Amino acid sequence: MHLPQHDLLLFSMVAQQDSLARAAITHLNPRIATSTEELNAHFETERFKLIVVECAPQSSELVQSAIDVHRRIPPEDGSSLIAFKPGPDTVLDVLRYTPSASAFAFLAARPHQLRAHILELLPP
Repeated sequence: MHLPQHDLLLFSMVAQQDSLARAAITHLNPRIATSTEELNAHFETERFKLIVVECAPQSSELVQSAIDVHRRIPPEDGSSLIAFKPGPDTVLDVLRYTPSASAFAFLAARPHQLRAHILELLPP
């Protein structure tokens, strides 16, 4: 069965007014999930080029959240994934996955660089 493909899915565990990702990708027309039920519903009906996972700053589960979402992505999807949370000193802790690399990369970024990281993983 052929499912429609979209560029971007945001899975945010942060209140809308506090979301860095929503501000960074507002003009990219993302699909948005705020619960695992919504995330699963999207995966059942759509495919995505990139999934962005936004973790709350107080969360210590960045790695586990990224792994959990990565496991939910259907194998035929071929999606890239960015998971991030604000860290100390206004730096973002970032986990990045691309199917071509087939492993997570750990990065640090400033909040204003988030959009560039996202755009880099979205094919033209």
